[in-house]
This record gives sequence, C-alpha cells and structure tokens, in this order.
Amino acid sequence: MSLPQPGTKQAGSGSQKDGGKRLHPRSPVERRVRLCWTDSQGNRILEARAIEISSFGMLVETDKAIPSGTLVSVHSSATLIGRACVRHCTPKGIKYRIGLHMPDRMVRKV
Repeated sequence: MSLPQPGTKQAGSGSQKDGGKRLHPRSPVERRVRLCWTDSQGNRILEARAIEISSFGMLVETDKAIPSGTLVSVHSSATLIGRACVRHCTPKGIKYRIGLHMPDRMVRKV
C-alpha cells in the first residue's frame, strides 16, 4: 500500500479551500460567545465572535490573543457549549483568529 504524495487529496479529507486538511466539514456561523479560563493572572473572560463551527471545533475571532494549548470553556449566553483547547491563535488585522478543538462539545448547534 502506498502513501499519498504531498499535495494530493484523498476522498473525504477536506475542501479545496483548506488544502484537504479538515477531517470534518465546517459551517459558517455568526454568534457571540464567551471564552473563560484560568491562568497565572486568575480567572479570565474574553468575548468572541464565532465564525465557523464543525463537529469537533470552532473558529472564533477576538480582540486579544490566547496562547495555544490553553484550556477554555465556551459559553453562548448563559449556556455552556463545551470545553476546548486552543489549537492556534493567528493575528488577522487588529483581531485574532483562534482555532478551538472541542471533542466534548455539549451542544451541536451554537
């Protein structure tokens, strides 16, 4: 059995836009969420805008950065959506795009 060559796309491995890296399809969403976590400075809360959502993740946009690897809880209104791990935090203009991995997401729709 041979491995796929770099740059080739396997069936079901994602869209052309993301280079085939996505395991699950993403859906656009427009919703305010709140990210909560604790670090060396204490309890932190950051308002965010959810941009995309998938079965096991979410892309949000914020005014401040959160370090990769940070564990956060994600809330919509007063409802806990789930717990997440920050996979990446990428500057986008004056904002930050934060990729969240949410294997235990409690609510399937935000």
